[in-house]
Amino acid sequence: MNHEISQKLTRFNQQHILEHLAVMTEAERRAFTDDAVRIDLEQLAALYETYTSSRNSKKEKKVFQEVDVLSFNHTEESLQHKKRLYALGEDCLRDGRVAVFLVAGGQGSRLGFQGPKGCFPITPVKGKSLFQLFAENINALSRRYGTHLHWYIMTSQENHEETCRFFRQNSFFNLPQKTIHCIMQKQIPSLDLEGRLIVSTDKKIFKNPNGHGGSLYALHDSGALQEMARQGIEEIFYFQVDNPLAKIADPLFIGAHVEQQAEMSTKVVKKVDPDERVGIIGRINSRLGCIEYSELSRAETRERGKDGELRFKSANIAIHMLKRNFVEKLTGQQDFNLPYHLAVKDIECLENTKADIKSKKIKGLKFEMFIFDALGFAERSVTLEVPREEEFSPVKNKDGVDSPETARRALINLHTHWLNNSGKLTSIPESFVVEVSPLFALDEEEFAQKFNPPSPLKTPLYVE
Repeated sequence: MNHEISQKLTRFNQQHILEHLAVMTEAERRAFTDDAVRIDLEQLAALYETYTSSRNSKKEKKVFQEVDVLSFNHTEESLQHKKRLYALGEDCLRDGRVAVFLVAGGQGSRLGFQGPKGCFPITPVKGKSLFQLFAENINALSRRYGTHLHWYIMTSQENHEETCRFFRQNSFFNLPQKTIHCIMQKQIPSLDLEGRLIVSTDKKIFKNPNGHGGSLYALHDSGALQEMARQGIEEIFYFQVDNPLAKIADPLFIGAHVEQQAEMSTKVVKKVDPDERVGIIGRINSRLGCIEYSELSRAETRERGKDGELRFKSANIAIHMLKRNFVEKLTGQQDFNLPYHLAVKDIECLENTKADIKSKKIKGLKFEMFIFDALGFAERSVTLEVPREEEFSPVKNKDGVDSPETARRALINLHTHWLNNSGKLTSIPESFVVEVSPLFALDEEEFAQKFNPPSPLKTPLYVE
């Protein structure tokens, strides 16, 4: 190994990783040392210092406040306001000022699925993957507004090649290939509890993805922000891969965000169960952000206002609008990063003793940035409350709550609601299963205009 690299590792107390070189092939050594050169050891030392000082100091007292939300009722004034915002959002889409940004760096392992999570089959009748469902939504939006929406997909080192291959194998789901852009998320090394680098079982420096906050830096580092500027894209619709109900590039949300000249905006759903483990959009020491469920006291989670609703009710569903130049401002500063959060996790690694090299499970520190921390830097923001049953049913667990079963049921319920409200059917059995392709209808209004019930009506029904 280069003497300069060795000195650098020694200066930051990381020379222990050199002990692993003796059991590597020449190619492994070369890759290992090339990786070691690129690691920002100064940054890691600072992160570890933050961890040790936080353990030894009293936690900062945080004061939490609820946030003002935008919602609509059935009064004439509210309906007219909603209509104006929707029309403004539609204008932005027609003018090509909006890009779609999907965070899809995860694997489907928690669902018992091998491969990128976006490849997971989710729709109740056709078993379309999450990627296909989103692609059809984008295709339908592009047709409706006479444009080609640019779709940026953030992958990870773990799933990038497989994600790109999946899109190629499916002919990009009939979207123009030039409008789909896969960009890769960066990784950051994990540390053991003594602040030392960890060697993975495949003889590499152990790293983890830098969190969904890292997606903003992926846009910057990949050149995507510059590309957007050249294309006249001013606004970015952000969502995550695990929500099949996400209303992609929703004109109402776009309009609300643009009308207020907001830099970053958020969709929320109403939290009804005090014990639901979900982050809350609110104010932390007067600054906008996401309050982790574990930060609220039992009394705060149960506190109710005069209207009988929970005081902290605005549940974060990880759907945002971001002004492109706001992302440029955040990510273009050399001396600034969104704050890193750390978690202590079990890590499988290689231990090098004088007697042997063996695999071992240790406690380690993983560092991540969270996108909602960017809210605290936005001068203007909108928090839009939307119906949970229409826009949020995440797929996180193999069984039970927030599972494929609950997401499929949510899709069936939504499309059954469209059938019932179309005025073209008298009754639908409770056991009825229906799936509506986004290419047929993007919303209830379009569905009611176009739907002609088959006779006889049979389950399962696929409408395309």
